Amino acid sequence: MRIFKRIFFICLGLILVLGSSISIYLWTTKPMYSGNIPVKGMTEAVEAYFDQYGVPHIYGENEEDVFRALGYIHAQDRLFQMEMLRRVSAGRLCEILGSSLLDVDRFFRMLGIAQHAEISAKEFLTDTTSSSHRATLAYLEGINQYIEKGKTPIEFTLIGIPKEKFTIKDLYLIVDYMSFNFQMAFRTDPLLSRFRNNLGDEYLKDLALSHVAGTATTPVFFPTDSAIKKTDSTLISSFDRIENLLPFKIWTGSNAWVAAASRSSSGKVLFENDTHIGHQQPAVWYEAHLECPGFSFYGNFLAGFPFAPIGHSLRHAWGLTIFENDDLDFFIEKPDSTNPNRIWVKDHWEDLVLREETIHVKDSAAIKILCRSSHHGPICSDVMRDFKDITPNPVAACWTFLREKNNLLEVTYDLAHATSMENFRAAVSQISAPGLNVLYGDSENNIAWWTAAKIVKRQANSNSVLLLDGSTGKDDWLGYYSFSENPRSENPPSGYVYSTNNQPDSVNHVLYPGYYLPEDRALRVTKFFKSRGVFDVKAFEQLNTDVTNPVSAENAKQLISSLSNELQAANPVNKAAISILEKWNGSHQLEDCAPTIYYRWLYELLHRTFADEMGEKDFEAFLKTHIEKTSVAPFLKLKESIWYDNINSSGKKESKTEIINESFIAAIGVLTDKLGKHPEKWNWKLVHTLEFEHPLGKQKPLNKFFNLGPYPIVGGIETVNNQSFNLTSDYRYKVNLGPALRRILDFSDPQHGLSINPSGQSGNFMSEHYGDQAQLYVRGEFRQEMMNREEIIHVCEDALVMEPVK
Repeated sequence: MRIFKRIFFICLGLILVLGSSISIYLWTTKPMYSGNIPVKGMTEAVEAYFDQYGVPHIYGENEEDVFRALGYIHAQDRLFQMEMLRRVSAGRLCEILGSSLLDVDRFFRMLGIAQHAEISAKEFLTDTTSSSHRATLAYLEGINQYIEKGKTPIEFTLIGIPKEKFTIKDLYLIVDYMSFNFQMAFRTDPLLSRFRNNLGDEYLKDLALSHVAGTATTPVFFPTDSAIKKTDSTLISSFDRIENLLPFKIWTGSNAWVAAASRSSSGKVLFENDTHIGHQQPAVWYEAHLECPGFSFYGNFLAGFPFAPIGHSLRHAWGLTIFENDDLDFFIEKPDSTNPNRIWVKDHWEDLVLREETIHVKDSAAIKILCRSSHHGPICSDVMRDFKDITPNPVAACWTFLREKNNLLEVTYDLAHATSMENFRAAVSQISAPGLNVLYGDSENNIAWWTAAKIVKRQANSNSVLLLDGSTGKDDWLGYYSFSENPRSENPPSGYVYSTNNQPDSVNHVLYPGYYLPEDRALRVTKFFKSRGVFDVKAFEQLNTDVTNPVSAENAKQLISSLSNELQAANPVNKAAISILEKWNGSHQLEDCAPTIYYRWLYELLHRTFADEMGEKDFEAFLKTHIEKTSVAPFLKLKESIWYDNINSSGKKESKTEIINESFIAAIGVLTDKLGKHPEKWNWKLVHTLEFEHPLGKQKPLNKFFNLGPYPIVGGIETVNNQSFNLTSDYRYKVNLGPALRRILDFSDPQHGLSINPSGQSGNFMSEHYGDQAQLYVRGEFRQEMMNREEIIHVCEDALVMEPVK
């Protein structure tokens, strides 16, 4: 027995020593928020005060030192995120994660984003005199100082990532990945082309492939002084597989609205923005406040990029939503039967551009791939091989972003430094891609909305949502519309501007095509602005966190109208479920039961309607497109559709009523089995949850350390507080996108805006700011921004001082 006791205590001691060693090691990896550190390149000392939520307030004597400090701080809090972003764009994930990421690396190598970033970096470096150039190089120095002298993130140690210095090219790779995120065309165009090939045009006519007549468009208003100048193995399963493997989620929506001084109770412009991005950990945005002589700014930054895509000074504020314009087309090329690397172009043969790439794979041999490009763009069918289901020919991706100069470094610098609305508009006009809605307000009582993009001019009969003919030239782009023809609204008589990713109104009687989202949020926002004369910050908070979608409630009533009386009265469960839906106004609060019933019924209906023709994999892909979202409401209003007939049933043609009744039975059966026989207890909080997932948290048990949640959360698909999810066969709804920030600013007090970050500022899970905003976010609350130095020093008490190297 004494021997066993001795062994036990020895083992216990070893465990305690090991546990203590791990705890000490982890403690040493925490970010440094106070103290003094020498930073090479600093000309004067810079003070960074970290407030109670880890937001740095950086004070320096010149702009270069301030941005040098920002680079150091970004690396300290988010180096792993920065590393993963530059690697995914360059197609270099396999080097650290192994062959399971080969599809992702092949895809990004095929696109040639690294080559595009290299060209952009070389062009940027030719201008050595601009302020943006100097600030960028200083920022880069700050990042590399931390990589050289700072602590190593735990993820680097766990995975075995070598620390490599950042370059100008890497900054472009990070912003290029965000640009790729906007591409709904990869998901939509091949899918619709396959539907047409396999099923025929008749099946497409009941889907909302373009603007649905009668639904809301974002109004345009051109001031008189800015007149318009005319001038089953599926492809989509390949893209789904790639997207599911990506370390960070995509951007799929957003809200923004601005009220003029005449509509504000303070007599000054009111501003709001919340960007809708796939939920992830670390958070997408990093807040920072920068101060030096001549520059006072509070921004939402991408870690690894020096200038904030979103932010405000004391004079002006701006926010972003996705434009959703269609700036990517797929062209079917005609190959030479004797030479697969040559294609027919109008009246002659033309060689493809060939580029050999080597993908280094962790714990395996390197892989060589051949990347080909036509005059349209990269041959994506070489990597996304399921294009073969549509055509054996090469398919090229023609994408504005890859065809035009990336000037986002210069543009974002100019946005922050604009001294007038005219300066700001001029900077916006330089954006080629990705397409953005830019919302603006300033202390001079101007408000505006601009669409920022090079909008493609297409041939009259070219259908941009389908694969196009690349050999004859009849579908080739004609160029771009001038910026003066982009949809916009400047100081409109209504006293407000907004953007919710729905279709902008026409310009010169032209509706620009795109992958716009339905009118649901637009209806809610415009109703809000029409409901009263003036607004305050509290009213903007209420709209920002609104979780009622009347369109969903109307859809539910459309479904109920097709139910047979016998089915409605068949049993107490059916009666109770129908009663709940009949009374529903579209609310998605935690205690609501109607959304639990509605989404289950909707999924069962869509599955029985579309899956037999589409096949299971394409149906799952269809549910992730904007086409599905925009199609639901008008589709339910159709008396009948060819889609309702089940092609697998022999000698029978199913009707809309039959499918809706069958779907209801199936939905109630699933919910009864999973949640019990009392629909009044089928609360939304039981099935609708949010978890912030870290790339390493996909692997158990690491999720317990790196992930946050899950949390029950309000909201739903296309509510203003857009806590959305994919409809699947699972009765539970895991939220996969929502506001990645919330911002409200009243220009009567621009030093004290309101904001919230979904999880926290830091990407270091040992930091107290890794998840300290998550509960606030889930509850729909805000925290105050600060730009007053005395107040900041009082709150922060201590500072991280970055000094010149002596």
